[in-house]
Amino acid sequence: MQKLIKNILGLLIVVFIPFGIMLWYRTHQTGSFASVELILYPLVFGGGSIIVIWLLKKYFLKEPLHEFNAGNGNLYSDLMWGGILALVYFLLFYIERITLANILSFKSNPELLGLMLDMRSNPLLIIIWFLPVLWIGIALYEELLRVFLLTGLWKFSESFLWKMLVIIIASVLVGLAHWSQGSYGIVTIAIKSMVAGVFFYRYQRLLPLIIAHALYDGIQVALFLITYPG
Repeated sequence: MQKLIKNILGLLIVVFIPFGIMLWYRTHQTGSFASVELILYPLVFGGGSIIVIWLLKKYFLKEPLHEFNAGNGNLYSDLMWGGILALVYFLLFYIERITLANILSFKSNPELLGLMLDMRSNPLLIIIWFLPVLWIGIALYEELLRVFLLTGLWKFSESFLWKMLVIIIASVLVGLAHWSQGSYGIVTIAIKSMVAGVFFYRYQRLLPLIIAHALYDGIQVALFLITYPG
C-alpha cells in the first residue's frame, strides 16, 4: 500500500499537477511567447522535469532507472525501431490529413510560426533547436514523461485490460495537452500517442520512442524551413 501511495504522489508531482498548471496558464494567458522564450521554455521546464523524474525514481520510489528501457534490445535495434515508428507516425499523419482534417478543426500556432521564421534568419537558433531543444527539451522529456506515467499506473494492476486502459488514458492526456491546436491536434496526437504506448507495452524500450519523436518533429520543422515561402 505504501508503494502505491508513493506512486500516486510521484505521478501527481511529475504529471498531473504540471499538466493542470499548464492548462490553467494557457487558458488565462493574455500575451504570447517570444521566440527566445519558446527556445528556453522546453530546455528549462523539460530539462528540470527530467531531473525531477530521475530524483523521484531513484530516491523517493527507489526503483531502478533502467526500468524505462528494460526490454531486450540494443542501440542498433533501437535506431531501427525508432525509424520504423517515425514512418508509422508519418503514415498516420497522411491518413489523418485526408480523413480527419475535413471533420475536425485545426488552430494554427502563430508563436511557433514566428519561431520558425526567426530560425531561418538565425543559424544559432537552428542549432539550439535541433540539438538540445528537440532531443532533450521535447523528445526526451515528453517520452520520459509518457513512460513514467505508463509504468506508474501499470503498477496498480497486472490486468491486460487495465494496461490498455492506461495507454488510452495517457494518450488522451497527451492529446489534451495540445488543445491549443484544436480538436484535430488533440485527436491526431492522441492517436500517435496510443501507437507509442502500445509499442512501449510490447517492447519496454524508451530510446526508440525518443528517436521516433525527434525524427518526426525534426523532419517536419526542416521541411517547413526549406519550403515555406518568404
